[in-house]
Amino acid sequence: MATGGRFDQLALSPLACFWGLIAAFSEAINTVLPGKLFKKYGPIPVIGAAMLVAGIAFLPIYFTQPMPKLAPVDVWVIVYIIIGGTLLAYTMYLSSVQYIEPSTVGMLGAFEPLIATILSVSLLHADFGPMDMFGGFLIIVATFMQLMPSRNLIKKNDE
Repeated sequence: MATGGRFDQLALSPLACFWGLIAAFSEAINTVLPGKLFKKYGPIPVIGAAMLVAGIAFLPIYFTQPMPKLAPVDVWVIVYIIIGGTLLAYTMYLSSVQYIEPSTVGMLGAFEPLIATILSVSLLHADFGPMDMFGGFLIIVATFMQLMPSRNLIKKNDE
């Protein structure tokens, strides 16, 4: 998807690749790092504190942007995105590290862009060629291959 099926060039700008790599690295750290804090305080206070700090950090940007005119439906859509699409989803995702290994959570997170691609093709009729299908297939195979060693380790510990 990032190459458009051509291996000699990227379909993304170098800046987009840079930010994509930074986002992937940050997500990996975000999944593994708060484990001890979750055990000590629980996921809700830790995630709440993280969102509060991030919100305060972005306040200067908020005050420099013009406020758009919002219809009542726009306000409800924003509330839904904040609560349902961010707060609940993020809390459930990070709370899952209490029940399964952080590495498994991270691998399952690899399906997110694949699901987004499938939805964009089916709902928005985006272009999706054979190389894109092959890339999606590789994501699925790589995810299951990474899960295999942990299954063998569990079997050895049970014996």
